[in-house]
Amino acid sequence: MMPIIIIAVLIIAVVALVFIVRKLSLQKKKIEEIMQVEKMLETEKLPPGSETANFEKTLRELPDENKRALGLYLITETLFHKNKNESELKHLRDIYFELTEKYGNFKKIDEVLFKLANIYFFDYFNFIESIKYYEKLLKEYPNSKWIKVISERLTLIKSAYPNEEPALKKYALAEKHFEAQDFDKTIEHLQFIINTYPNTKLAGTAYYFLGDIFFFKKTNPTMALEYYSKLAEKMPAHRNTGSAQFKIAETYRKLRKPNEAIVAYKKFLENFNDFQYTDYAQYYIGQCYEELKDWTLALRTYKFLVANYPESIWIGIATSKIKNLENMVK
Repeated sequence: MMPIIIIAVLIIAVVALVFIVRKLSLQKKKIEEIMQVEKMLETEKLPPGSETANFEKTLRELPDENKRALGLYLITETLFHKNKNESELKHLRDIYFELTEKYGNFKKIDEVLFKLANIYFFDYFNFIESIKYYEKLLKEYPNSKWIKVISERLTLIKSAYPNEEPALKKYALAEKHFEAQDFDKTIEHLQFIINTYPNTKLAGTAYYFLGDIFFFKKTNPTMALEYYSKLAEKMPAHRNTGSAQFKIAETYRKLRKPNEAIVAYKKFLENFNDFQYTDYAQYYIGQCYEELKDWTLALRTYKFLVANYPESIWIGIATSKIKNLENMVK
């Protein structure tokens, strides 16, 4: 009987020892995982996509709120820069939402708000929620680097929603592909808006966007001119028409067509004289006259600029040109 009891006690002792060793091993592993996560936080290293689940699990056990916020942000950066399935997109949105609700003092919360609003705009076409978070960012972080983009996008959404919602969805897709540098797909969506919803405000915005793509990205000034001109002709009251008219003039100038550029700049000044860049238009008209070797009109234009736009950045150059031209027209 005694040997049996001894054997039983030994078995229990061995089992207990194994349990203790295993527990210590798990604790050691946990400590190592925490140390690894904290090291990544110190260097702000993004967790690999395959390790985000373990990273997040360990992260949530950290007592330091600032470290948890930073860690969650690093997870979002990993998810943000990969091709996401529906589950990953939802997880990304949920973490952004958690950061805005629980970690309002996080140093990059304005960027988080911006990207959360973007998810609602680009991926879910939930324009009400996108407006909510864009406006929150606009109100609470007026010095954010995203303010200009947000202001323009809010204007766009509010001008199109809900009356032009189908076109707005297509426009969101166009912007999404533009951000991904897929300009051909962007052009496809914008042309769809023009062809399918020709009388909407977004059709006008699409003309302007296409002009910019061909001017700045495709280096095709002829096509840019076509789209800018269509906006100016078809929708003279559109909010982008002033900019389009200025860019028509700019495009002619780039094409070395000074006569056409002068006409376009003067049309801009005639119809949009309270618009930004009127002093630029005056200066470039002077340049065009110089290119045409019409020194008298160039001199008159620069004098008009100096007299009427004393705060212009072109005053110094224009004054110098006036001195040179006065000697030439004597």
